[in-house]
Amino acid sequence: MWSCEKDNPGLIDDIPDWLRTQISVLEQEIKADPSSLIAYTAWVRYKWKKEYYFEYINPPSSFGSLPVCSDGKNLDSAICDIYEKEKCCMKYVWKGPKY
Repeated sequence: MWSCEKDNPGLIDDIPDWLRTQISVLEQEIKADPSSLIAYTAWVRYKWKKEYYFEYINPPSSFGSLPVCSDGKNLDSAICDIYEKEKCCMKYVWKGPKY
């Protein structure tokens, strides 16, 4: 299983506390049910306007969530189109074991 530790190449080390908590919950859910669709999900980080934003990727679901800033607040949906066009520098933060 992937985690936020330094021995996973390609994953970032600087993770906000709110996201560490979220990842811990996901890992517990996967541990409780390894066949869960959560095992196919990931968190990624993008850079936009000198800030980092985090996105939850859930390929098995059509559910899309708003990008979340480093401070834990969702990006205003009114500017998501601009964000989508201008974001860059994707890095994986966490990957489920089947992602």
